[in-house]
Amino acid sequence: MAGKKFVKLHESYMRRYERGGFLVGDVFKFDDDYQSTDCYKALPKKTKDLLTKMIDSGLHIRVVGIKDTEPSRYPASSQQSSLDVNLNLALDDGGGRYSHYVTVPGLLGQAVQYAPNLLPIPDALKRPSVVNIKPEEFVEDEENLSNRSDRGGTEPHDLTPTERSLPKKNTVIPSDPATPSPDAVSYTNQYLSDLTKGPSAY
Repeated sequence: MAGKKFVKLHESYMRRYERGGFLVGDVFKFDDDYQSTDCYKALPKKTKDLLTKMIDSGLHIRVVGIKDTEPSRYPASSQQSSLDVNLNLALDDGGGRYSHYVTVPGLLGQAVQYAPNLLPIPDALKRPSVVNIKPEEFVEDEENLSNRSDRGGTEPHDLTPTERSLPKKNTVIPSDPATPSPDAVSYTNQYLSDLTKGPSAY
């Protein structure tokens, strides 16, 4: 009974080398001699300028779509994939953001494999920073204006060195309270003080 109700499910998927060696999500790299190919020479000038801009950006170029160069003869059949494909490319700006969409022939380059590792971070997205692994003594210039402050002197531009380090001991500030503390003269404090003196206080 269970066998009669069983429905077979078949999953159809496209393999890499059934689509010219590309899959959506691949990193695309142009060949060194891509500008000398006939398919590149046939592209409009605006498309060529966009490709040059994408390559000079230093970002990863991703495959976001694959389509055949010619329409399928039998659209209802899943066996009509072609090796001669056009690729929809886009710049990977990071964080799932894509820009500069363009369609080019797949003969202009090839897919770059990084699996199972993640893609390397492009140099265009790295912030230049100075890393000092070996400690070095750093001496600040006291004459630098950013290290001097105006203490309110009488002379114009009377700047003195700024204290840029914390004190190593507590500084006692002399002060006298203007009025006695309210806690010292409160009713509860007076009542407890009288209790310590005994019944003779009343």
